[in-house]
Amino acid sequence: MEDNAITMAGAITDAKGNRSLRPSQQANKDSNLHVKEIRPDSIVLRGYKCQICGVAAAHEIICLPGSGYGDTEKDFCVAAAITRDIEGLTIVETRRPSDARDEEEGWDVRKAGNITQTFLIFEDVFVPNDRVFMCDEAKYTGRLLMTFTSIYSAAIGACVAGQGDIMIGAAINMARANGLSMKPFQDKLVQMAINNEITFGLGLGAMMRGKKQASGLFVPDALLAHANKTQVAKLPYETKVIAQDISGGIAETGCFPSYQDIQSPAYGKQILAALTAGADGETRARAARLVEWLTVGGGIPGCMHGGGSPDGARLVVKAMTKWEDYAAEARRIAGITSELADSAPAKK
Repeated sequence: MEDNAITMAGAITDAKGNRSLRPSQQANKDSNLHVKEIRPDSIVLRGYKCQICGVAAAHEIICLPGSGYGDTEKDFCVAAAITRDIEGLTIVETRRPSDARDEEEGWDVRKAGNITQTFLIFEDVFVPNDRVFMCDEAKYTGRLLMTFTSIYSAAIGACVAGQGDIMIGAAINMARANGLSMKPFQDKLVQMAINNEITFGLGLGAMMRGKKQASGLFVPDALLAHANKTQVAKLPYETKVIAQDISGGIAETGCFPSYQDIQSPAYGKQILAALTAGADGETRARAARLVEWLTVGGGIPGCMHGGGSPDGARLVVKAMTKWEDYAAEARRIAGITSELADSAPAKK
């Protein structure tokens, strides 16, 4: 893939259906991508993959199981490479509310590329065996998902920290455009910086403690990576709120005139005059649009559930933390020689 500059989109998230039921129990089996038929030379896929990022720019769609499964869910244990134009696949591009503004010109234009999202509808898609990586092998799905989420959860810490650095700068510029010094906001700016360094540092630590697999792939430390995911689901939102707080209502209330309005020969000059504060109206408009984009637009997706839910990450942290080892070491340091049994009732 690297040698030939082939781009990929990872299709993991299934439609799922009723979350209280397993895939095999759903009224509509297509709620989860599954193997409809196994042939000597191929498999046939049906089902839905939802909220898949980057499909519009990808040559190949890499389908993976949406969760770790047991033997009763073997039909859903499938991993395969699908060409974007394969017969039987319908790709539905979706739009976020922040992308729906019709008057996107001048400083209204997005400050970075749109993060495309798609729904993928598989209707009897034939996949030849040389493009199938997993079929019915339930015991590997948990490990596969752990490898992916460890890589993603480590990397996203740096991603949101980079956005956070821009938010600090945008908030400072907005304060100055409003006619204020950054000094009254210094404590808030420091908190923004701390938030950024926490996610960046956890992600970096997970990578530094990673291990090389037999395939040559390095996989970050799962415990640190998933601890990072829990913070990515919280700290960037706090950083965005602080940026809005410093910027004032012009960047957050949704009441800002469009670029087209400001270009109006009838009233555009008056709007610019009304916007003038510590800087001229256009400078303040540009500063406000950047804060808006970062805090209610394209700067948000992926923080909460990208790469898995924060509750799923907490379960990994719970499973991987050596609780009894910690308790035993604390007893040793305290000189306690008797056992301290846990009083929690046994599960029925």
